[in-house]
Amino acid sequence: MDIEKTYNRLIEQIDVSKVFKNEAMSKHTSFKIGGKADIFVKAESIEEVKFVQEVARCENNALYILGNGTNILVRDEGIRGIVLMVAIMRYRY
Repeated sequence: MDIEKTYNRLIEQIDVSKVFKNEAMSKHTSFKIGGKADIFVKAESIEEVKFVQEVARCENNALYILGNGTNILVRDEGIRGIVLMVAIMRYRY
């Protein structure tokens, strides 16, 4: 995985304040433990979720979906790939 290439592609359509490289997962889990994710994205719209999924597929990256970070343990070695935190507060049909 080319972290820089994937990161740059993601920030083309997602605000840079929601895309992080080498992000400590301990910041995003209820148990406050875990190593770093190669890339962490906080998606706040369905369009952002779809875009992250497309980038992961095109760049051949592993994609892990995270809700609010409860009931998850992340090993100290971290997560290789993209972690997508879905933070959609409102959803309309």
